[in-house]
Amino acid sequence: MSINLLLFMSIEVILTNKLTIVGFDLGLFQINTKSIPHFLSMILHNDSTVTFILLTFANVFLTTSKVGVRWGISVYTFLFQLFIGMMLRWNHVLTDNGWNMVLESVMIIVVMSYTLLVGTFFQRMASKEGWIR
Repeated sequence: MSINLLLFMSIEVILTNKLTIVGFDLGLFQINTKSIPHFLSMILHNDSTVTFILLTFANVFLTTSKVGVRWGISVYTFLFQLFIGMMLRWNHVLTDNGWNMVLESVMIIVVMSYTLLVGTFFQRMASKEGWIR
């Protein structure tokens, strides 16, 4: 439980920074702030949906030894995030200004890799501290 809390917080930090840097600093996409439901759907997407799918991904990937399950959860996580991103664009929550599906795919893979790296680190740390039985 403590590892999941730490992982949740680290995922939130990276997602918030990704949104700030790519959306606001670089201006590669724009969030629809004129409509409260659209803006809230973006916040829910970023803070809940993506975070929990990444937590599920890390928990399944790091606790199973079966290669098929690891591939399955990786593909599912990638496609689900890509689908949700496309839904946000179709519903005019996000407007692309130089951002495309290739960049979105690369960003998803980077965030998934970051999640696994940090999850592995926290898992080893917890094992050394005796938090894991």
